[in-house]
Amino acid sequence: MATGATTHDDHAHDDHAHHPTGWKRYVYSTNHKDIGTMYLVFAIIAGVIGAAMSIAIRAELMFPGIQIFHETHTYNVFVTSHGLIMIFFMVMPAMIGGFGNWFVPLMIGAPDMAFPRMNNVSFWLLPASFALLLTSTFVEGEPGANGVGAGWTMYAPLSTSGHPGPAVDFAILSIHLAGASSILGAINFITTIFNMRAPGMTLHKMPAVRVVDPGDGVPAAVVAAGACRRDHNAADRPQLRHHLLRR
Repeated sequence: MATGATTHDDHAHDDHAHHPTGWKRYVYSTNHKDIGTMYLVFAIIAGVIGAAMSIAIRAELMFPGIQIFHETHTYNVFVTSHGLIMIFFMVMPAMIGGFGNWFVPLMIGAPDMAFPRMNNVSFWLLPASFALLLTSTFVEGEPGANGVGAGWTMYAPLSTSGHPGPAVDFAILSIHLAGASSILGAINFITTIFNMRAPGMTLHKMPAVRVVDPGDGVPAAVVAAGACRRDHNAADRPQLRHHLLRR
């Protein structure tokens, strides 16, 4: 018996020793909190790049004529890249990937997302997509000029016959990869919410998500708070919120 217990302890120690640490903890992670953190860090980095482009756009518009850009096409490239970055690589990763991964499993009592490995893949598609978008700004778009200057909607014919170079191809492939990431994440969230709720938690009993008042004293922008059932007593809601925040 003692030998069996020792062997079991050795296996437990070996399993613990094989847990990735350092950068591998995040690159190989299937934990919803680690992946949510990576989404938020990625969104911050993309937001800084997008904000720098926004500052350049506003500096150009301070006075009539060309101020800091050598040609109008470069200004259009900045406007296009700024719009794509802020929507697909800042807002969506932060709101859905970051806060969604962090709070949805906690709010419904699930141990993790339904498909943890797919959760990891859906994140790592985004850096590849972002790299393609940044690459598009350094390859030919319009004849004799680099980048996509067709606007973030990339409507034809400016994005087709107006940009014969490969820049639009890079940008479109980038958005396709970002779309694939969003679809995988959506499948994961839908499956998790429908199949992994805590016992007794129906869809009508799921907790809501609300923006925190500055006076609440809770150091987070969005938290799980309150109850969705209309017949909850008001006196029960602080205890419910306290219980959810402790998870």
